Amino acid sequence: MKYRLWDMSWREAEEAFERSETAVLPVGTLHAHGPTPISIDASSVEKLADEVGKRTGMLVAPLVAYGENDKMMNYPGSIAIQPSHLENFYMDICRSLNRNGIKKIIFLNGHGGNRETLLRTGRRLNELGMLTAILEWWIIGPKIMPNLFPNPDVYMEELAVAIAIGGGGVVDLKDGGYKGEWGTNPTRNVFGEKLKSVRFNDFTYEGAKILVPVDAWDIDLEAPPELQKRDLEPLGKRGQQIIDGLADFIASFARDFETVIIPRTKKLSSGDE
Repeated sequence: MKYRLWDMSWREAEEAFERSETAVLPVGTLHAHGPTPISIDASSVEKLADEVGKRTGMLVAPLVAYGENDKMMNYPGSIAIQPSHLENFYMDICRSLNRNGIKKIIFLNGHGGNRETLLRTGRRLNELGMLTAILEWWIIGPKIMPNLFPNPDVYMEELAVAIAIGGGGVVDLKDGGYKGEWGTNPTRNVFGEKLKSVRFNDFTYEGAKILVPVDAWDIDLEAPPELQKRDLEPLGKRGQQIIDGLADFIASFARDFETVIIPRTKKLSSGDE
């Protein structure tokens, strides 16, 4: 039984839409991850969506590879879509799925910068009587498989997943350090000693968190490679374990989400206001 919309004829798609009112939609982006391919935010969720489709038979829509990327825009290879454009693009995809009978969308999100846009999309879709869920594997993984996520950051786990998907040849093993979501992601202070950079737009001032929108290229410093060729095979094995564990979890969630009754929002009348 086919589950990828990409592979179906229109008649097969019609049958798939009749089987279930839930669809899985992977969304990602392209930006720097040290020696890891710039595609990892997209390829990871595309792979997970495929594995969930295998396990559940649910309809899997094609990957949306491009996403929000403003803070990483100056890294070579980054492609950034304005959030307003991205939101409308997500909406058009989901409206089309809704016309075919889909009532629930499971977004597999590979990039934290997409989150706010997906939340706004989900709220707008509520008005169409649809329900959405946003799942982010780097948040789920450390909770359900802490032994496979030993570090507070997931840069090495992203690399492990990339190797499991594409093999060790996808890794950039050039000499020297890396920057762009790699290692401990060290940053330099660009606004003096009191306003200290932490990561991306996060700063601290006298211990309190402050947001200052800047480009990551301006504050990132290189981190050591921490990689040898001999490391790639065990990393790939860990990446496959991560993929398998996440796919099992997401498939279980998808089955339960499919049974959820969508609440009907009561519209206020003039007397209720």
